[in-house]
Amino acid sequence: MRMESLLTVFGLAMLSAGAVAQESSKVSGGGIEIGELVESVARRTGKQFVLDPRVRAQAPLIGIKPGEVTYDQLLAILSVNMLVVVESGGIIAVVPDTNARQLPAPVYTDVNFKASDYEVVNLLVSPKKVCANFLVPVLRPLMPQAAHLAAEIQTNTLIINDRADNARRIAEMVETLDKRGTGVKDCQPREAVSQPPVKPKD
Repeated sequence: MRMESLLTVFGLAMLSAGAVAQESSKVSGGGIEIGELVESVARRTGKQFVLDPRVRAQAPLIGIKPGEVTYDQLLAILSVNMLVVVESGGIIAVVPDTNARQLPAPVYTDVNFKASDYEVVNLLVSPKKVCANFLVPVLRPLMPQAAHLAAEIQTNTLIINDRADNARRIAEMVETLDKRGTGVKDCQPREAVSQPPVKPKD
């Protein structure tokens, strides 16, 4: 009788261990569909979402209950999966981050703008003592591939398209470099500087 009891306890322990292993496997190798997660957030927040047909991914969540994910947490989860949101007219579009620069993200000129860290923004920064176009090759490697950085020479303005947290970081670097600058003189790229016309030989 005692042997049967021990076998029963051993069997239950093995089943429990198997269930834990199976659950762990689900967490590490599976996860929740991005679409289901967005739908859950939409129900609780009242926000309206439109998903790009290419938005297909599993989001493994550890320590986060899918039914309790906040909007800011959703943005972080989407960012890990190379997805972003862009809001226009009360509709939030979820798209691959490679398409973000073509969408109407908000435009800011104040580096102290208010936006969620994972929200895509456009930030215009105009240094006073350094040439904006000279900063592009220095700062661009610090940005993800999907982001965009360009310089408008006439107004000496950097155009930054990136997630808000990184846009703030780039703007902070520009401000630091600008304080150490010696003044803007000639910001024209060398290849763009006009050359005197060549006189034809007689």
